[in-house]
Amino acid sequence: MKQISLISTPAESHFHRAIKLFLYKYIYENDESIVNRSLEKYFGNRYADVYFKLDTGKELVVEVQNSKISVKEIITRTKDYNGKGIFVLWMLYGDGKCVASPKGPKDVKSIKISPAENYLHRMYGGRVYYVNLDIRRDKASLRTPFALHYSKPIKKKKQGLFKNRYDSYFICDSNFITIPSWNIMCTEFAGFKIARFYDKNIKSLLKENILKFYKIEKKGRNIDKKFIRKVIKNFKKKYGMYMIYNSIFELDFENEIVLSRKIITKIKNKIDF
Repeated sequence: MKQISLISTPAESHFHRAIKLFLYKYIYENDESIVNRSLEKYFGNRYADVYFKLDTGKELVVEVQNSKISVKEIITRTKDYNGKGIFVLWMLYGDGKCVASPKGPKDVKSIKISPAENYLHRMYGGRVYYVNLDIRRDKASLRTPFALHYSKPIKKKKQGLFKNRYDSYFICDSNFITIPSWNIMCTEFAGFKIARFYDKNIKSLLKENILKFYKIEKKGRNIDKKFIRKVIKNFKKKYGMYMIYNSIFELDFENEIVLSRKIITKIKNKIDF
């Protein structure tokens, strides 16, 4: 099943159907912990797109989202499954109507995200999972799933919820995160039972890099401003200013680095705490 014909039924779009079938196949074939699987498994009040049971006895469903969805519906579906002891992996179609702007595996400054994307970012501890299709001559193949981490733009005028005639959105900087394998883990976060991949939290990676940089640059000398300038120079292009300032603030709060209160106060004001 390298390719799927894009033939839809009245009940579902061809994009949704193709992604669902690909995930059903590839996750199962690449994760040896899966002992049972099903498409469109019925759970009394709803059908799960894809269902897997792991050798640990844990059960999970993959919710493939192409059409627009509200935050309320995400919460309702997740709680329904969680109430049955089932973990949920939300996957968004990066070119679908569920996103405020098309999403791909790359770093982008000032990109639009929907309230649903914004909420899933919090639900999954700083990531949203996407999958895209490669479509040629009415045939579709699956591209490698990817994750994006979102952070606020540093300019205050770009922060907050924006509305137009038909929709609402946030403006964020995005950072691409590689998903290392198809293996899935089940965990609990923010009060939800979620299933996710074994990708690393990009903010944690940035904090590790800043801490290494601090140990090399500072060496006990009082050169806070110079240190901040060098951190920005080295990491701005990849991570953006807001995530850099936020990470520095957290590292200082955690006593991993020590900077002057004047510098920390300025950083705190920049990130709008």
